[in-house]
Amino acid sequence: MANLVAYKSNALIEASYKLTLQEQRFLLVCISRIRSGVDAPPPEAQKTMIITAAELHAAFPDMGRQHAEAKLKEAVDRLWDRSIIIRDESRREEFRWVQYRAQYLKGEAKVEITFSDAIMPYLTQLRGQFTRVVVKNVSSLSSTYSIRIYEMLQQFRSTGDRTIAINDFRSMLDLEEKYSDFKILNRDLIKPAVAELNLKSNLSVSFETIKNGRKVVALRFRFKEDKQIKIET
Repeated sequence: MANLVAYKSNALIEASYKLTLQEQRFLLVCISRIRSGVDAPPPEAQKTMIITAAELHAAFPDMGRQHAEAKLKEAVDRLWDRSIIIRDESRREEFRWVQYRAQYLKGEAKVEITFSDAIMPYLTQLRGQFTRVVVKNVSSLSSTYSIRIYEMLQQFRSTGDRTIAINDFRSMLDLEEKYSDFKILNRDLIKPAVAELNLKSNLSVSFETIKNGRKVVALRFRFKEDKQIKIET
């Protein structure tokens, strides 16, 4: 389980959505099961799977073995209500992560999940425009924002440099009216997330603000792989 890798289309990385930490973790484990490419099974054959509490704990051991079943149940309790918004220049598309309400198999410490038909192309039809996330590199992150920013940076792994407009950053994290003041956004979200990435991920990250006059209009992140993450077993 230490070598799980999740592949997402870049459009999905840049989509607008909100997930809890446990939902993020659960979906990373699920997505790591999905294969793309010429030899991959068809999406219909891959979209339904069973995930056990033991698998979730193996990928994210910091939750503790004794809490794994509760965390698994927590991860799927509201997943049916979660949606994703993908925008481009000509359209806005909104759909659910899952086709049906996830089935928690009581007493068996496992869950059956079926991804929605709408999301499968963003997980299987990956022809160059995708981002690779090694799950162990985010396994100790305790903030869903830290995981999202990690994914945003991994999209630009080849350059180690990403500039993102504040409006796009807010949209991707689905902040709505939250943290409307940049000083609060910086203090309560950006700085803690960057600090956690530097402490707990395989990246060394710094950032600076880009201003138009006195207004912050963009963030520039610079990063590099700094260390190997060893997952506990």
